[in-house]
Amino acid sequence: MDFNKKMAKANETKAAVKANEIKSTAKETVTTAKNVVKETAAETKATVSAKVEETKAAVGAKVEEKKAVVAKEVTENKEAVKAAKPEKEKKLAKAAKEVKEELKPEVFVQYQGREAVIADVVEKAKGEFVAAGHRVSSIKSLQVYLKPEDYSAYYVINQKFAGRVDLF
Repeated sequence: MDFNKKMAKANETKAAVKANEIKSTAKETVTTAKNVVKETAAETKATVSAKVEETKAAVGAKVEEKKAVVAKEVTENKEAVKAAKPEKEKKLAKAAKEVKEELKPEVFVQYQGREAVIADVVEKAKGEFVAAGHRVSSIKSLQVYLKPEDYSAYYVINQKFAGRVDLF
């Protein structure tokens, strides 16, 4: 029986050695796997960082291009506005002169030694129109007909409202 014990012990020793070898191989495999993962992670991180930097640079370049285009357009628009401004001012000045230069003659009617100013007759007609409950701002047209032999002026406002005022 001694021999069987020795054999059993030898088998146990072989099994223990084999188990130690397996453990050792497993530890080496795990260590190698960890190292591979670390290296892969580092490489991936470096690649991603490089791509991020490339993308940032590309986006930055595009942004700068767009800024330059927009700045150019703004400058061109400002110049166009500046160029148009004097033309508008000239047109406004010309229109103002035309308004200022509009002649408003003073017209008189003389009949049998009497005299009336037409502007006064127009104001009388407007006064009667307002007295009838209308607004002066609603007057769009005004026709005045003078009849000196009756000492009267007849008027029609907005083709609807008619009346008579004393001429003298």
